[in-house]
Amino acid sequence: MTTDIFTSSAVDLVIFTVVNPKDLSTQLWDDSLVSFGPYKPDDLQGLSLFVVTLPADADLYPNLQGSRVLPGGYLGKDETLQHASRRIAKERLGLSLNAKIRQLGTFDEPNRDPRGRVLSFAYWAMVDFSAIRKYLGGRDQIGLELVNSPKYMAQFQNEHGVLSNFDGVCRFGNRTMPSPTSFRGHAKTLTKDLPFGRILGLDHDEMVFYAWRALRHAFSGKLDPFRYLGLNPLGFEFRISELHEFTEVCRGEYIQRDYFKRQLLKNETYLLNTGKTDRSRPGKPTNLYRHVNDNLDVSDTE
Repeated sequence: MTTDIFTSSAVDLVIFTVVNPKDLSTQLWDDSLVSFGPYKPDDLQGLSLFVVTLPADADLYPNLQGSRVLPGGYLGKDETLQHASRRIAKERLGLSLNAKIRQLGTFDEPNRDPRGRVLSFAYWAMVDFSAIRKYLGGRDQIGLELVNSPKYMAQFQNEHGVLSNFDGVCRFGNRTMPSPTSFRGHAKTLTKDLPFGRILGLDHDEMVFYAWRALRHAFSGKLDPFRYLGLNPLGFEFRISELHEFTEVCRGEYIQRDYFKRQLLKNETYLLNTGKTDRSRPGKPTNLYRHVNDNLDVSDTE
């Protein structure tokens, strides 16, 4: 009989949010709360995708001093994983996680945690920036780490070739499209093999990468991304161009603008034309749309 079985169960949260860096610059009181890595935007235009992080606990991880990690905690004796996820979000971030939350998978490398054998059950969700903004900073130094942005995508294309050669790119990794003349499938590249190396401590870069891959599914086919994610971060009324930006930065790929609009409106099932136009930007007035459900249900029904 085996007696040396020592395992603990933890839950780690990958919480995404999207926001225009211009809004970040006007709504945050401390620039150090946001890390862009080497990809700080020049013109503050376009939506950017972020993940919520915390400083690594110096008592638990003395070797990770100065590193940041995902919010996480241990699974309680009488808790379900879903309940633990919401409790941890509340305890670590102050956030009442009402958005849809999905299990990502189990991270079980024997040496993944320097404290010993710890299995992590990772969950992911996207929250509206207004929900997380008021909890940024504070005693726990809650912050945001850039996952993807127009600047990152443009710089990546400059350095590595056209994005159409990739099945999505972001700071936490990418996948190369298979060659038509090769039997090899997609080739995955993680941060350990990218020029700037790892971003977060432990194996949390991998968690963000796989959560981002799952997030991309919200924008595939005829799926309603707002319903899938359980929120609409674009506001009650929005331009098709704003939905296009949202889709590109979350998928990490360029989508021809006219093609995107044609396909969207041809299969329009979740958008309504409000009959209003937006004249706030240069050029022709643009139609405004809204989600078919004025009161989008953001509760987790799964």
